[in-house]
Amino acid sequence: MEERIPVVVEDVNALLPLLFGQTSRAIGIRQAWNQKRFVLVLTPFILDELEKVLIYPKVRKNFSLDDDSVAEALSILRQNAREFPGVVTDIRVIEDDPSDNAYLAAALESGAEYLVTQDEHLLALKYYQGTQIISLHQFAQILGVE
Repeated sequence: MEERIPVVVEDVNALLPLLFGQTSRAIGIRQAWNQKRFVLVLTPFILDELEKVLIYPKVRKNFSLDDDSVAEALSILRQNAREFPGVVTDIRVIEDDPSDNAYLAAALESGAEYLVTQDEHLLALKYYQGTQIISLHQFAQILGVE
């Protein structure tokens, strides 16, 4: 029996290390993605949030980014992630930070096994409609890269 490749939603704070991180964890997760050991989900909201964050000077400095590296990473992301239209929008679970609900919506729409985040509001849920909500550390352990 063939093993199912997990479908994964990552919030922006998990996507940044995936795309640009140089730690052993980030490199290991990126290699697992390149080896197609998980399917990464994109929705218009996730892409918009990522593009907004990639403009922040602090993010650019922390990851040593310039316009070319950002454009290349976004191109790779669009080519290799599974895009969903973002039609699920009526999720209202997290009241303290309503934008977090868009990640829950993406997980629901895509049928994701995992939602990877460092966000305490999301992590506190642990599960949502069949999706396990986990930290980057937990995801790295699942992939066997940490």
